Amino acid sequence: MTGSEPADPSPSGDEATPSDEHPPLVRKKGYRWDIQGMRAVAVVLVMLWHAKVPGIEGGFIGVDVFFVISGFLITGLLLEDGKKHHRIGFLHFYARRARRILPAATLVIVATSISSLLILNAYQAKAELIDGMWAGFFAVNVRFARVGTNYFTKATAVTSPLQHYWSLSVEEQFYVVWPALMALSGFGFLALRRRRRARAAHADLRTPSTAMITATLLVLGGLSLYFSIRQTATDPHAAYFSTFDRAWELIVGALLAVQLPRVAQLSRHFRAALTWLGLAGIFVAATTFTATTPVPGSATLLPVLSSAAVIAGGIGAPRASAAWLLSLGPMRFLGAISYSLYLWHWPILILAAAYFPFPLNLTQRLVLLGAATVVAFFSYAFIELPFQRAKRLTRRNYAGLVLWPVAVSMIVIVAIVSESQFAYVSAAGPTVPGLSASTAVIDAVAAAKAQDPIPTATDPSILNAVTDYTFIGRCSAYRTTRSAICEMGDPKGTKTIILFGNSHSSMWIPTIAILAKQAKWKFFPIVKEACGYDDYVALRHIGLRNPCARWYRWSLTVIRRIHPDMVVVGAYGYREWAKGMSMILPHLKPLTKRLVLIADVPGVQAIPGYCLSESGANLGSCLWPESMERITDLSIARRLASVTRIGFVDPESWLCYRRLCPSVINGLIPYYDTSHLTVAYARYLAPDLGVSLDLTRHRR
Repeated sequence: MTGSEPADPSPSGDEATPSDEHPPLVRKKGYRWDIQGMRAVAVVLVMLWHAKVPGIEGGFIGVDVFFVISGFLITGLLLEDGKKHHRIGFLHFYARRARRILPAATLVIVATSISSLLILNAYQAKAELIDGMWAGFFAVNVRFARVGTNYFTKATAVTSPLQHYWSLSVEEQFYVVWPALMALSGFGFLALRRRRRARAAHADLRTPSTAMITATLLVLGGLSLYFSIRQTATDPHAAYFSTFDRAWELIVGALLAVQLPRVAQLSRHFRAALTWLGLAGIFVAATTFTATTPVPGSATLLPVLSSAAVIAGGIGAPRASAAWLLSLGPMRFLGAISYSLYLWHWPILILAAAYFPFPLNLTQRLVLLGAATVVAFFSYAFIELPFQRAKRLTRRNYAGLVLWPVAVSMIVIVAIVSESQFAYVSAAGPTVPGLSASTAVIDAVAAAKAQDPIPTATDPSILNAVTDYTFIGRCSAYRTTRSAICEMGDPKGTKTIILFGNSHSSMWIPTIAILAKQAKWKFFPIVKEACGYDDYVALRHIGLRNPCARWYRWSLTVIRRIHPDMVVVGAYGYREWAKGMSMILPHLKPLTKRLVLIADVPGVQAIPGYCLSESGANLGSCLWPESMERITDLSIARRLASVTRIGFVDPESWLCYRRLCPSVINGLIPYYDTSHLTVAYARYLAPDLGVSLDLTRHRR
């Protein structure tokens, strides 16, 4: 969502001139009301999409519309400032951004943080506080990219009430860089021309080089679009939140601002047609795009270029154009409050859904959007406008900069004070050291049946359990088709064990690392998460020549070269895993002296860290029956091991008793999501898995 200041092309459409620092509600001569209307279109699309209105599954493209508008308006303001002062005033620019962006953004973050403490469970509230601090530094898109693309946590993430701040973060990060690049390309070239003088006597040495700025934009935009398309195909979650992958959208608007005089020379009839074609393109994208559309790759060209067409065609408001439609009173009103409306509507929807004990229907969600509109109007009238007009903040160019540290301090203080409200802490290891997992599970099920209270001290803590997963960095091929070969056992060992597979194998890394060091074995994990075993053997195509299959072929050459004494594989019951596994096990067996298959863990129906932090929860409310799917997968895995004549380990007794699976075992939380072990519990299982693998007996 853009919080950019509006810019006004003159009535003739010949040039762009800066307007007031705020979008007005009343008519002003020469104001680009069509752009104000485009703001309204963009925010309404996003709101309807968030409210799950049927037929608007592509409403997320409203953000793309905002990006184009922002690039156009901000670049226009920078150009005007440069023409007037023959340089770009950085202090003035960032002070103006502070007055425009920070007051409303900070208010929403603080209000959402306080409301989250009252409405959400402890885990969600703490996650929101973390999101708030990232949002306060305009870097929350980085946080969401990490969470969204991390295979281990993406399925466990609770929707953040501040998730929509990612787009604001993208914009502010872009505007940290763009004014400087613009100054270097356009006004730096101007300084060079002054030194060399112009050969032509009539040359205007005060005008910035629009040719150099255009060239800079074309190069940066082209690179951004290229990497956006490429990363959208390989890592769509990271691409969605990436500033560089989104930069080309703002650059399209910036190019339009730089080339405005040339665009204004197009015939009025052609420009009028452009406005309608642009609106049609936005409508098509909003109604045909879905969650599976690969954005922000090449598909995003449709809403971006359509938005640019509306802006370009609306210069001078030619007759028969869509400018009259976009300039209607309701459009002007929604466009004026669009920034506050964007900020407020999402937390209102999310927090209301968490507060009410029933799913909200469409009518109720639309009522909430109406309430958000009222709140946004008051936010605009009593927060946005007063700060933009405040004499103390506008008297000097740099005065508004004081808002940055003030805003960040407020957000951090709220987070620190709120943090003290959480009672859950982290313990150091199991409650009863040395107790076997099987015995501990029996005790845990008994405590859950008795509905015992949830302990405040666990390992990991309830609030940190969702992040207690195994991460081995470059030693994993998670995002690549090859990885480093990392030794994690005893480097002097004479025997070697390899752990092979996806995340259902890599979660055993802490366990086997302990066993390998104790038995004096070398240990190498060769893993690629986020791939099913059917992907490894290319039973289905998953794009870009199937990176899972490419990694699998590479991994076999590595295992053949190492020729380990033992290979351990974790089973994974999903899709055509059994068919894939039946092909993989015969490939692996000749490459090692001993091959062992570990059945998949039983898993639970809800994330323990989330369930345990619910208000009124006890151990009994987080006790889960073992699923029938897992029972079926267990029999399939046992049969595969028997047919292939390899070792087999069933971890069920370490996690469940009589088909009941608790969320706290001996003071430890076993899962960080619903199907992967925490690092703490994986380490706890070392003695039990050690008996099954018996590395000591096979050491000689």
